[in-house]
Amino acid sequence: MLEFRRILEEESDKIKSLSDIVMNHLERKEFFIPFSEQVYKDMFDNDKVIAYGAFDGDKLVGTAQLFVAEDYIKEVKSTLNIDNSKIVDLGGYLVLPEYRNQGIIKKLQTILLDLAKEMDFDYIAITAHPENVPSNAAIKNLNAEFKKIFTTSNGYERNLYLLGTISYNLINQELAKMKNIIKN
Repeated sequence: MLEFRRILEEESDKIKSLSDIVMNHLERKEFFIPFSEQVYKDMFDNDKVIAYGAFDGDKLVGTAQLFVAEDYIKEVKSTLNIDNSKIVDLGGYLVLPEYRNQGIIKKLQTILLDLAKEMDFDYIAITAHPENVPSNAAIKNLNAEFKKIFTTSNGYERNLYLLGTISYNLINQELAKMKNIIKN
């Protein structure tokens, strides 16, 4: 059974290994923006990045992050002209090929979206390469609103989606009601 939890600083080598494996298996390298050494370092500073992982025993098999520092979100805020809103970027989705299609990203998304809500963010920005069908599908399943295609400052083309935490809360309430109706 998989365990979902924060990734500890002493496990930083596991994130690097996971990233290397996934990057080597991607059909198109531009689907994922590689983590810089600064991002790896920031993953263990709660004021900058919050990294969660899916573990099979002590093996990291999947990860996603909330990028909370202004440095990580200023480009999105500027692109959408929402400079006065409290916004977080959900991203860094990586799952080992042999663990895909097991709901790992969906579970990590749920954990991190709930955390963003607890932290009182107004919006969650999510990006994906326009031709990365699985990533775009995972984002659309959250009912995030497509805003535009843009090119990041480091040259990566991305679809930009936005999800309001109020919208996310309402969706979760409706899903809970539907589950209760089905149970009864």
